[in-house]
Amino acid sequence: MIKPNNPTPNHLATYQLSFLDQLSPAVYTNCVMFYNNINIIGGVETILHNLKTSLSHALTLFYPLAGRLKKDASCIECNDMGVPFIEAKLLNCNLSEFLSQNPIDPIQLNNLIPFETDHGVSEILLGIQINIFSCGSIAIGSSISHIIADGLSFFMFLNKWAAIARGDASFACLPPQFEAASLFPPKNISGFHPRVDVENKNNFISKRFVFNASTIQNLKQKYVNISNVSRVEALSTFIWNRFVAVTQLQVDYSKTSYAMVQLVNLRTRFEPSLSESSFGNLYRFVIIKAVGSEKNDDQIIKQMREELSHIDDKYIKNLQEGTQHLEFMKKSGKGLLKRETTVALSVSSWCRFPLYESDFGWGKPTWVGLAPLWCNNVVTFLDTKSGDGIEAYISLSRNDMANLETDKEFLAFVSV
Repeated sequence: MIKPNNPTPNHLATYQLSFLDQLSPAVYTNCVMFYNNINIIGGVETILHNLKTSLSHALTLFYPLAGRLKKDASCIECNDMGVPFIEAKLLNCNLSEFLSQNPIDPIQLNNLIPFETDHGVSEILLGIQINIFSCGSIAIGSSISHIIADGLSFFMFLNKWAAIARGDASFACLPPQFEAASLFPPKNISGFHPRVDVENKNNFISKRFVFNASTIQNLKQKYVNISNVSRVEALSTFIWNRFVAVTQLQVDYSKTSYAMVQLVNLRTRFEPSLSESSFGNLYRFVIIKAVGSEKNDDQIIKQMREELSHIDDKYIKNLQEGTQHLEFMKKSGKGLLKRETTVALSVSSWCRFPLYESDFGWGKPTWVGLAPLWCNNVVTFLDTKSGDGIEAYISLSRNDMANLETDKEFLAFVSV
């Protein structure tokens, strides 16, 4: 159990969750960073000592992560109880062998992280697992509670920890900004229980699909009537198109509507923009509605852009007031996103996130992977290491995934 290097001052003993933290799902977000053939004087013991020491210093900056979530989930007690630090050895397994499996099955990464998402979130907010391959390579598995942090906050912490480990004082000394609760004061959310559909993992499956740069360029050219189509717009629309096609085989088309839910980073939507050091859950979502094939792909992109254009300073001011948005969330939970009436696909892009910046002194990661989130109909985009391709992690029911993996149009764009 790694504790902060310096005790948290008494005036910081309670960390208040923001309104957006209150609305965030009670799951762990997990990632695994792989580092190939590390040659350090002193070997594994030196590496582990440096990781523990630097983590202790990082927790002094990110002091809420070393605390415990209160049972009523209203706040975090910053009591410096610490973060679980697990050491694991992969016997008779080289990293090159592990990464040569094509495609890499995200489920394999469950062995490399401290907490699986289907176990639910405990009062512990962060866990670290150091996995040592027989060749001397390592993989750092991390789990962070979504109750306190979104994806950007997660990688802010990991990169800050790495900077401390490699001795980059200029970057390491810049503290995170814990301003979420002042920007979005907590509300009384009685009667509303934020959740995601964390189900029996035997009912669905998560797969990783790679789309290289040339493939994405070909997808962008499909939408000739839209100007400046982005990589994420093109791939979101394409996967949405194939998702509708394969799920229509399983549902009553005449009684079913469709919705794509896209997550949005709010930091850049403020006027002026928030700092990248702003820590917490600073995201919301937009909903793109479509009934069957009524919306063609060009219309989907236009509607996507229109909905995103509404996430502006006026929207944020309404969100800060909170009441109107909470009513919208309640209504959505009761009607729009119910599986019986609407088939929803949630799309989240981590593209342009600093995934490959965590250099602990041995260089940047060889690969960064995501362990599966046990939720149905979820897509997460990550940049490939080269930065021009995209890895899509897709979680669907087993029947829908089987149909997707045999869908010729989908497979025509997936890279081998």
